[in-house]
Order: sequence, then C-alpha cells, then structure tokens
Amino acid sequence: MLRNTLAYPPDHQVGYLKASRADLLRLGALFRIAATSSHSAIHIPVPPDAPPMPFVGGGIRPLPVLLAREDTGLRPSDWPDLRRRMRRASAPLTVSAPAARPPDRPEDVRRRADRHPARYAEHAATIVLTARAELLFRIGDWLTAAGDLVAQDRHVHRHGEGFLGDIVDFFDPGSTDRPMHAFCVVAVDPIFHKARWQKQRTPVG
Repeated sequence: MLRNTLAYPPDHQVGYLKASRADLLRLGALFRIAATSSHSAIHIPVPPDAPPMPFVGGGIRPLPVLLAREDTGLRPSDWPDLRRRMRRASAPLTVSAPAARPPDRPEDVRRRADRHPARYAEHAATIVLTARAELLFRIGDWLTAAGDLVAQDRHVHRHGEGFLGDIVDFFDPGSTDRPMHAFCVVAVDPIFHKARWQKQRTPVG
C-alpha cells in the first residue's frame, strides 16, 4: 500500500493521480517492476479513509490499481479470482526495480502508443492498467521524473500541493472516445509546504 497515493477514475476521459514525492518515486519503480515480468501483476490498494475528489454533481471515489504487462494475458474479469487467491496464499517478496531512464522520448512513445496504446479498464472496483513493457517503463520513468521535481515545485512550497503534468501519449494518442486519454498528476506533500515549517519555528508563549 502507498499511503499517500490516490488514483481516481476518469472524469471526461481524464484520470487523476495524487501522491507524495516518496510515493511518486515508488510508483515509478512499481511500473518498471511490472514491465520486467510477463508473469506478474502489481496491486496498489486504496489507503484507509481515502477521501473522494469533489466534482460538480458529486465526488469520485479513489480506486485500487492493478498494473500488468499486456502479454501476461491478464483480463480485467480475471481480477476477482486472482485477488481471492492472493489473500489465501500471499507471502512477502523483495524485488529490485530497474533504474529510471530519461523520460523524454516523445516521438518513440507516440509511435509505440499509436500502434499499441496502454489499456485502461475498471472491473470489480479496481483500475486495471495493461500495456506493452516499453510503455510501462516509460510511464514509470515519467513518474520518477515527476517525483524528482516535487521538492523544487513552488506551488507545493506555497500550498502543500501542485500540478506536475499530464501523463499523455500513452493511453489514447488520438484523443478518441476510449475510456481515458490522460492521467493528471498532482503532488500532495505537506513535508515541502513552507507554512508547516514556519509554524513549527514560531515561538509559543
């Protein structure tokens, strides 16, 4: 579980991801781990008491996320049974994530995503993301680069959170009517909020 990560399903084809700097770096590593194995899937539960994201007409609840390579053969409808088996036979496992690479290969990503975009689906109250290995690597690299920016982000310094960018050109490069076109990524990290440190330094009495 990533306790400071909230993934919200799409509103008007845009999903939302809120995470702290540390969790963005962990997410980048988890995407790269998912990319390395055609026999594995990564499950990221929702933290307890996770708040909805307010929208006009009501809030949208965050959902757990399941990551897998396309060639695992995992279908969204397989998830409920897989989840039951995980609960019965889960055991701790330590793995090493591949190192991040520079995330700026837009033309390469567009060509790959045009032919085989990442797939977004929802099943059994879970966001299921599947893609070819290279796209999972690239999303992981993007998230790692975003995490590296949080400590210097002026909006995070001022407000405790800030918009980092949209993960685009992976899920729906042609902006068609597929379920999701982009993930909007927002850093929420009180550690870097200046007001918190100023309050802690203020003398009492």
